[in-house]
Amino acid sequence: MQKKNGIKQAKLEDAKKMLEEGINIETIIKVTGLTKEEILK
Repeated sequence: MQKKNGIKQAKLEDAKKMLEEGINIETIIKVTGLTKEEILK
């Protein structure tokens, strides 16, 4: 379970960096598999 949380945390960090770089949120969703709500938190 701890590994799963670590992977999700890494994806959230990646999503934050992509947003900062101006990458479209739909693209981020496709790449990370995260939901829009998770990314915008």
